Amino acid sequence: MEFRARQKWIKLSPQKARLVANAVRGLDVQDAVDVLKFMPQKAALHIGKAVRSALANAREYRGDEKPDVDKLFLKSVVVDGGPTLKRVKPRAYGRAHRIRRRTSHVVVVLAERSDEELARARARGEGRRKVAPSKAEDAGPEGPAEAGAEEPRARPAKPKRPRFLGFKKKEDRYGAKVKGAGEGKEKAPAEHRKTERGTKGGRKKR
Repeated sequence: MEFRARQKWIKLSPQKARLVANAVRGLDVQDAVDVLKFMPQKAALHIGKAVRSALANAREYRGDEKPDVDKLFLKSVVVDGGPTLKRVKPRAYGRAHRIRRRTSHVVVVLAERSDEELARARARGEGRRKVAPSKAEDAGPEGPAEAGAEEPRARPAKPKRPRFLGFKKKEDRYGAKVKGAGEGKEKAPAEHRKTERGTKGGRKKR
């Protein structure tokens, strides 16, 4: 049994929408809703609406055989191109460039997996996100490790490097300090500089 929903006239490029559709196609319904909820793309919002609409159609189905919501998966997510809106952008020297506003139509189809297909998909890891194993599963079927068992050795801590607190003064190979920029130079007093400035080119005789 299949359930479908549509989202039409979406102001979005079909090329961008298909990237999101390919990422969620084949997933279980709940996993697809969770993935689309946290995707930053604009297409994820509209495809998520279509998925939730199809899921609501399945829950409100009034037929004799009601579907099992836990077994539903995204059988098909099709993105078709809609009509393109033409716009104009003024450019230099009186010219006009064409702007194409693309639109898209999204069709989502949900189907119910049989018990065999569900078990086969869970075994292959399809349709479900991989969850990290818990500590109880890491311990194995025999339970937690015994007290007498050897524990893994801790890695030795790396020695910390001393912090760099500034530039060291340059020294030659004999140990004598080399004068850096500004060392050993004394500033002349203000009066001396005035006399030098005044007598540099020679005073003009009146």
